[in-house]
Amino acid sequence: MKIDRNKLKKSTTEVPADCRALIEKLKIATEETLLEELRAVKAWSYGKCELYHWSDVLDKFDEVLERACKKEGEKKWMLSCDRSGEEQLKDLLLVILHFTSLLIEHSFSRHLYNSMEHLTCLLSSSDMTVVLAVLNLLYVFSKRSNHITRLSSDKKQGLIVRLTHLAESWGGKDNGFGLSECCSNDPISNFPTSATTLHFEFYVDNKEDKGKKNKLVISVNKITTKSSKP
Repeated sequence: MKIDRNKLKKSTTEVPADCRALIEKLKIATEETLLEELRAVKAWSYGKCELYHWSDVLDKFDEVLERACKKEGEKKWMLSCDRSGEEQLKDLLLVILHFTSLLIEHSFSRHLYNSMEHLTCLLSSSDMTVVLAVLNLLYVFSKRSNHITRLSSDKKQGLIVRLTHLAESWGGKDNGFGLSECCSNDPISNFPTSATTLHFEFYVDNKEDKGKKNKLVISVNKITTKSSKP
């Protein structure tokens, strides 16, 4: 959602010259040039100012986030950024999330950010690169401001539910679904819908250490869908 300017008090603080130049450049950038401009910002080397001055840029970002979250229909689950042929949209989305993380960390009045519902939606992306970028932005918010705790109850609850789903485990062997079941050539309908993560460990012989056994713990995360097998 775009920033509601009717609820904003115009800032009287001065915008650093380098920030002003970057803001103007991003405001007039096309989608193609916006991608290149944001890619060039690897680390923050600009001044620090109120987020209010970035309102037009954040609204531009919000439009991209909204497009990335769109689905083909109400009963469809795949986001636009995950569909084949939308690679440019995903590239732009990732650099926007990275740039926004830098901006939030080096700005004031972070409560003005108003695209949280899109971030919550993007946590359901099938691309873990997108999910990781969103989690990184949420982490910046959590350590630099109380913005998340000040969200409206519905937005906060939606975010908590999505984060809880990401953290859930399928239960493992103790709940009747172990490694052997993962390796069996059974129809996908036989697998629990919650089976998304597999953790296992094994031992290897270290021949260079005179036959002593060293424990090697492996943790494998594999996200599955109803059309693929764990």
